[in-house]
Amino acid sequence: MIKVLIVDDDNLVRRGLMAILPWEQYEMEVVGEAKNGEKALEFLASHPVDLLLTDLAMPVMTGMELMRIVRKEYPHIFIVVLTLHQDFEYIQESLRLGAIDYIAKVEMEQDSFGEVMSRVKARIGEERRKQGAANGFHEEKNGKDVKFYEACPSQGASALDGEAISEPNLSELKKRGQSLGWVHNLSEFEAFLEELRQIQLPPAKLMTFLQSLMMVWNRIYSSVTEKNIELPDAFHSWTDVKEWLTAVRERFIAATGKAPYSDEVKDSIARAVQAMHDELSGQVHASDMAKRVNMSRSYFSQCFKELVGMPFNEYLRHIRIEQAKEYLQYTQKTVQWISENTGYADQKYFSRVFQEKTGMLPSEFRQFILSEKQMSDS
Repeated sequence: MIKVLIVDDDNLVRRGLMAILPWEQYEMEVVGEAKNGEKALEFLASHPVDLLLTDLAMPVMTGMELMRIVRKEYPHIFIVVLTLHQDFEYIQESLRLGAIDYIAKVEMEQDSFGEVMSRVKARIGEERRKQGAANGFHEEKNGKDVKFYEACPSQGASALDGEAISEPNLSELKKRGQSLGWVHNLSEFEAFLEELRQIQLPPAKLMTFLQSLMMVWNRIYSSVTEKNIELPDAFHSWTDVKEWLTAVRERFIAATGKAPYSDEVKDSIARAVQAMHDELSGQVHASDMAKRVNMSRSYFSQCFKELVGMPFNEYLRHIRIEQAKEYLQYTQKTVQWISENTGYADQKYFSRVFQEKTGMLPSEFRQFILSEKQMSDS
């Protein structure tokens, strides 16, 4: 059994994790819980643990600080971070610190939560197989991991040969993947696939890379379809990866194909939607966005409404209020801070819009969530 320690300052989250998931189904057992990093280290000093699920934003000791210590003192422990789905910079840092995966807290309310943990289990198995091989992939050239790419001979330096992957190149490839330009541009999609194939990331790292892309894709895809793109538990070959990415592209095309617009127009609207998410805390205007994607204001507004399903300003309010709700629920940031970081310079106006959308003022919403937590703790 995989022994699990859950670390989160929110008792509701800890209890939810322990209660929602049928741990035994994934050959896991929750052996402890802690409300901050210091308590987690106290537990680790006297109890064996295989998997650490930790929040990033905690008092006393943050999840990042905890991860650094665990990586040094308990290198055998696998780490999965719990976070808000838009904390992209923090997720990148946690992956650099050795986390094998992350779970967005909003996923705990979805039917796919079991699939997320199944994926975590698959990655643990993958990492254990890697650790069991002496000195990594270059001594396993006739083994399973190299066979992952065997139908796709490398045309350049390979990560399987033990050489370091160029961080700038990988970072640039990630930006291209997140840009969604490949959705309505077949040649760009094929170029993205070829470059990713040539890099030949080890399977576990490839899964992590795709997960980081999927986080951005779902911000856009779910806002249009109210559904999420799911990553398989594991890929058995590069062919599987190619087929999955092709299917993802087809789903994006279908999601933005409700109106008879050209691929160029659909691509422009997809880029605009992504920019809205990326720049949520700033001033976002339809006229400026139309110029950025080389469309007239009126035609942009028409296309946006038909392809996304709601007018530009309505969609902007929607994603801003959804982000504000997450800040209120999962952080202790002030209402003023939340107002400013969701694009509202005037706190009173923000509160009025929030009340119109939710039926509660921001402070009332936070108090409601707090009372729900207290009831669950009692």
